[in-house]
Amino acid sequence: MFWEAARTFFFRHKPVLYWTVGGMAAGLVVALATVGLLNVMSPTANGAREAGLAVVVSILVAMPLAFACGLMASRVGALRKQVQRLGQNDNLTSCLDEATFSALVDTYSNRNTAPGSDPLGTILLVNLDDLRVINSRFGYSWGNEALSNVAATIRGTVRNGDIVGRVSGDQFGVFLPGANETDARGVAERIHDNVAKIQFYPAGTHYLLSIRAGAVIISSRIGFDQLLRKANGTLEMTKSPGHDWIKYASLDAGAADRSKTLQ
Repeated sequence: MFWEAARTFFFRHKPVLYWTVGGMAAGLVVALATVGLLNVMSPTANGAREAGLAVVVSILVAMPLAFACGLMASRVGALRKQVQRLGQNDNLTSCLDEATFSALVDTYSNRNTAPGSDPLGTILLVNLDDLRVINSRFGYSWGNEALSNVAATIRGTVRNGDIVGRVSGDQFGVFLPGANETDARGVAERIHDNVAKIQFYPAGTHYLLSIRAGAVIISSRIGFDQLLRKANGTLEMTKSPGHDWIKYASLDAGAADRSKTLQ
């Protein structure tokens, strides 16, 4: 218990500790070097007393300064990470922005694969229905609230390691690394069910949020732009009368695309 707490404290305050120890060490080196120089210049001086005094002064001066520098370095590092995170995320939904999402997905979808190997992953292109209706009926602030609620639900539903980004105004991309049809079906259905449970009351009126999605399982190398076009085409098929809320397409190496509705 003690060692675990000490380990957590060390890693949390590592820059501060490094600066403090380094500053004290540097102060001691300078102090002892100064004492040595004074002893050379004045051999009759009390070397031990001067050395002890120099050590005490270096500790009293160097340690607070080094500690303050360590705190500043730690805060600068935290701010740098925060700025980097904000630069990669959509401000409204806290999902990855389109550029970051596409770059991460491309690292998976653009890999070379051997015939018969496991899928590279699955992308879900999720569209929030009726956003324009919400904006025109209740106002854009409620439209933003709907987007934020759906985004939070998606992020809270996906698996560890899955990637969620906002790819356009009312569309979210969800990439499931290594997911096959069964995996994709499970995640997609959970997202759909959880979105339907969102308690959304614009201007005190209960409004049922709904989504549509196009899913593409990737079994061969493909660039992000081409993949997104395929997912968008699959999504468009769900808007035809009589179709389910999601359509599924499989991209196989050397074979034609096969599409079917998820039941």
